[in-house]
Amino acid sequence: MLDNMRVLQKASNWMPFVFLVVVGSSISNVNANECAPLQLPNKILTVSKIYDGDTLKLEDGRKLRLIGVNTPERGRDGSTDQPFYTEAKNHLQKILAAHQYNIKIIIGQDSRDRYKRVLAHVFTTKGENLNASLVKNGMGFHITIPPNLQFNKCYKEAEKYAQQQKLGLWSHKFSQAISARTITDSNRGFQQVTGTVQRVGESHSSIWLNLEKQFALRVLKKDLVHFKNYTPQTLLNKRVTARGWVYKRKNQFRMALRHPDALKIHSTD
Repeated sequence: MLDNMRVLQKASNWMPFVFLVVVGSSISNVNANECAPLQLPNKILTVSKIYDGDTLKLEDGRKLRLIGVNTPERGRDGSTDQPFYTEAKNHLQKILAAHQYNIKIIIGQDSRDRYKRVLAHVFTTKGENLNASLVKNGMGFHITIPPNLQFNKCYKEAEKYAQQQKLGLWSHKFSQAISARTITDSNRGFQQVTGTVQRVGESHSSIWLNLEKQFALRVLKKDLVHFKNYTPQTLLNKRVTARGWVYKRKNQFRMALRHPDALKIHSTD
């Protein structure tokens, strides 16, 4: 961990938080109302361009990023497209074309990302949740980023269904986690990373979980409100799989964990 970081010694000194274990369930267990708003907005918007499975451009010029889903990326700088990039884009385009590219949106509580894209839940004019459709059909990974948690349970259950049915990317090795031991610069960007928590520490703003010397998971203290019932030490020596965006700082690969849905704790059985 960082030089100014110390190993946590006493559970009582820290706000408890929980990392939920991912378990299987059927999408049929989700109330349909969890995927739809109580009332759709009146305003109809028109899509002018589809960049990929989770990013659109509106006729008014705004770029729109779908909340709750991360779809495979288009290849850049000579690299090949990620598996299911084309399928995810085509899935979205097919639904939009059937509705003349007209949509309604609910903008997230956090309304813009760092690229100034509008963050939104996207619906057909008939009320179909396109974010959920992508996840349910295995066209992307469910992601949970506070405070945009509306429909989160819907998206979470949709992914469980896709996993159970081995749909889309869940039928491909692309959905498998990489080992924290093998991370290189080529693994930057969205990943699922697995390893054993070897150290738990803290800095001024964060709790840190080291899976390997060169890889650490970061939980911002401001996000601890989303984590309950577990203290950081509880995860020491536990094997976990985290999902999120890998970045590099001070010669160490890192990933931010904003919500317990981003971490699976593996059984020791």
